[in-house]
Amino acid sequence: METYDVCIVGAGVIGCAIARELGHKFPRRLRVVVFEQGSRAGQETSSRNSGVLHSGVHEYPNSLKARLAREGSALAVSYAAQRGIPLLRSGMIIAFAWQDVRRGLWREVSSLRRLWANAWKSNIRVSFVTPNRLKALEPNLRSCAGLIIPSVCVIDALAFVQALRADAEDAGSAFVFNNRVIDIDAESTSYLVTTDRTTIRATCLINAAGLYADDIASLALGTTKYTIHPLRGEYYEVISPEKRGLIGRLVYPALPRQATGKGIHFSPRPNGQLFLGPNEFAVLDKTDYTSRKTPPDMFIETLQRFLPTINERDLRWAYSGIRPSVMTGQGRKSDFIVSADSEDPPLINLIGIESPGLSAALALARHVTDLPCIQRCFGPRGSGHVADAVYHR
Repeated sequence: METYDVCIVGAGVIGCAIARELGHKFPRRLRVVVFEQGSRAGQETSSRNSGVLHSGVHEYPNSLKARLAREGSALAVSYAAQRGIPLLRSGMIIAFAWQDVRRGLWREVSSLRRLWANAWKSNIRVSFVTPNRLKALEPNLRSCAGLIIPSVCVIDALAFVQALRADAEDAGSAFVFNNRVIDIDAESTSYLVTTDRTTIRATCLINAAGLYADDIASLALGTTKYTIHPLRGEYYEVISPEKRGLIGRLVYPALPRQATGKGIHFSPRPNGQLFLGPNEFAVLDKTDYTSRKTPPDMFIETLQRFLPTINERDLRWAYSGIRPSVMTGQGRKSDFIVSADSEDPPLINLIGIESPGLSAALALARHVTDLPCIQRCFGPRGSGHVADAVYHR
């Protein structure tokens, strides 16, 4: 039986980022294995999204989501430049349409004021934009006002994940694909992790299984502590050549406080493609990406307020993603859950890592590897295999 210092379950952007960070903090000192049930890294939630590196302005200012999105996005932009990952420095416009004026505008104004307050509390640079300024930035956009966040970028999400995996492998991590974890036995000083193909022993277990993180946590804890509510979001691509270049920046609608998502938006990509989405609705099956496709008229109805010339003939259903949401008792989405459910031996469960999880990945990896139980186990005075390691921040 193979023995490892750390077993990470899940080779999405978070699992790959954590494996990479462990290699940096404890260079060539840890044996790390990453189990992934799919055939490659990042093939689920990590690559089925907009690729937006969010500022955190949509989140509660003191939340993990807000802080890690802000820190992680800055790290990801630098990382993309270093590794040659495609990056679109588009900025984000949060806008409301002229027709909103005719129906009162109060909801949108309240939303913009809330976002402005979030930005001020989080030290995020934002600017209020007038119709003339918006016209100069996006000539085809119909909007009477909004906020612009210049720091927001769009990254090639799959290339990001692949680069993180390559870095982790260079630092010594082993990635094992097509291995679904089916059993976890907690021993006094380690975990026996069994997949449908093999069994290994690990001193530390990190659950970064995304959509299936609640199932992995149940295996490790022997009880159901977390429940993920999968939410599907769909995207349409603008395929008409004459319409594809009409919007060059991320354009999001202003939404009321009670909205659970960020809204259907114009979603340009580094390769020049333009998508619309995502919407949001609950699904029972965590693999249900294609049933009950939302008709394009629902997307058109939302976005024609900002771009009247777009119509159904310009669109093609592109793909969908499923988010591992956790809901609070008030019916709101939970903050990121990063829980050391056992400190000796360490068991770290990462639950509900949905948007802005891609943005937060590098900062979240630092947050996890800085946890006291990880440092006690693998730091200079730790009891793990790397007791003589030097801790590098």
